[in-house]
Amino acid sequence: MTYRVVQWSTGNIGKRALGALIDRDDFEVVGVHAFGPDKVGCDAGVLAERPPIDVSATADVDALIELAPDCVNYMPRVIDFELVDRLLRTGINVVTTGDFLTGSHHPVERAALREAALHGGATFLGTGFEPGFINVVAGFLTGACRKVDSVKLVETLDCTTYPVQDVWKVLGFGKPPREPVTHLDPSAQRYGLGYFETLDMIATMLGVELDSKEAFVEPAVLTRDLDLGWVEYAAGTAGGQRRTYRGLRNGRPVIELAICWTMSSDALDPQWEDPEGFSVVIDGEPYVDATIRFGHPGQDAMTVLMDSTAIAAVNAIPFLCDAPPGIITPIDLPIMGSRGAMA
Repeated sequence: MTYRVVQWSTGNIGKRALGALIDRDDFEVVGVHAFGPDKVGCDAGVLAERPPIDVSATADVDALIELAPDCVNYMPRVIDFELVDRLLRTGINVVTTGDFLTGSHHPVERAALREAALHGGATFLGTGFEPGFINVVAGFLTGACRKVDSVKLVETLDCTTYPVQDVWKVLGFGKPPREPVTHLDPSAQRYGLGYFETLDMIATMLGVELDSKEAFVEPAVLTRDLDLGWVEYAAGTAGGQRRTYRGLRNGRPVIELAICWTMSSDALDPQWEDPEGFSVVIDGEPYVDATIRFGHPGQDAMTVLMDSTAIAAVNAIPFLCDAPPGIITPIDLPIMGSRGAMA
């Protein structure tokens, strides 16, 4: 079966997803939504650095909905829930890599999307790599354990190859830290809620409910001046950040996600010792200690993970289109590999 797909946005992730959709025989790209005027009217193939496919990008939402695609691969910076509601209500399946995983921290939006999906006979899925795929991997590894006391997933990435200065500035990089630890109240956060939802997803895989959640951010200070070519950071400013999300049960942390982003491997205080890549530690019977790395040594990890984020959504489309109407999560998908990836 060939699935008719509209790719919504062609930014860092969307461009990669568009290329994957074009490369696959089981997808037909029937439309592309572009936000920038420099992209409107461009051929979709050219936008994805492929040969032209005779499909032009447009900003006309109505025209794209009238195409009645099987699925919209929706990859905005921020989810427009009213738009997604409209797509679902029209009967169009939607998969997104936006800030939505289980909906446990989007209760109002989740209820509205579910109603729209049931009305239109469509299905909605929030996925990605992190949050998303790698969290499912951590939960899946507990399936070989007779007993599980806790699950910890640590993402450690060298971010020097992601030269988007505005992103790091917003996160506090290059600034003197105000506090050694900043606590995050889940109820007060507008963005990054998908990270909290990973805790609920792994808890569901374990058949339990969390009593509460907590989160905090710790900066690492540069011990010397740092010149990365695309930005200069002074000694005494933040050159690393560790964000920790914890799910508690019976008064103790049982599921933890830590995200460690660094700009130096030898000039930070503290210098975190987690292995680069993804570390999964399950304290249980048996004890599990797994390190997973994506990409070759020296390869730009950020680019690799953006590719993987796009592919996680693309690979889900056939299953999403065949799923019952409503909202599904990554753990509702069948165990699958990357279909179409092997020649």
